[in-house]
Amino acid sequence: MSMRWPIVLAFAVCSLAAAADKKKPKLDLGLPASSFSPVPTGEGMQKKVEKQTGTEPTITTTGAHYEVVRVSHGKAFIRTPTGAQPSTPFPAVPTSGNPPVTEKFSSVVRVKCPEKVNAPIEIVILDMRGDTVMDASGQLQFRGQKETELDWTVDWESTQLQRGAGAYQVLVRVGGQPMGTFPLTMAEPPAKGDPAKK
Repeated sequence: MSMRWPIVLAFAVCSLAAAADKKKPKLDLGLPASSFSPVPTGEGMQKKVEKQTGTEPTITTTGAHYEVVRVSHGKAFIRTPTGAQPSTPFPAVPTSGNPPVTEKFSSVVRVKCPEKVNAPIEIVILDMRGDTVMDASGQLQFRGQKETELDWTVDWESTQLQRGAGAYQVLVRVGGQPMGTFPLTMAEPPAKGDPAKK
């Protein structure tokens, strides 16, 4: 009989401890169960793409420097030791009609490149509002040339001037980079009955 009492007593103590553990209240932090949003996994997210401005050049030529020496306009050109020059003075492009239409004329752009590296060239004639009226493009072929300066010629067809005569601009790009603008005057068409222009 004496051997049973310690076993029964131990069993009773274990039962009371288990019951007390079950009745122990849980710690309440006062936070709702759904207060935490799920941690983002990055799924469906896209990498931000930086926008490029339109002012950036479309073509770059490394290791070479270009300079526009001059821009000349005329109906005919002659060769000189300093490059092509108009054979007669050409203060403005002649026009006729209403709205004015230009006569055929040519433009010569002289470009300097000490490194003599070929590059694309573009000429754009802009009106008073900066809109394109005429444009042409080509290639400067410096390789094989003895000189560091090169003439590039454009022969323009007759073009109607929607905004009339006046002060225009010639934009020159070399290697995709703007090299500056140069003035170009479109002359007023002659009055009707004026024998100066036929």
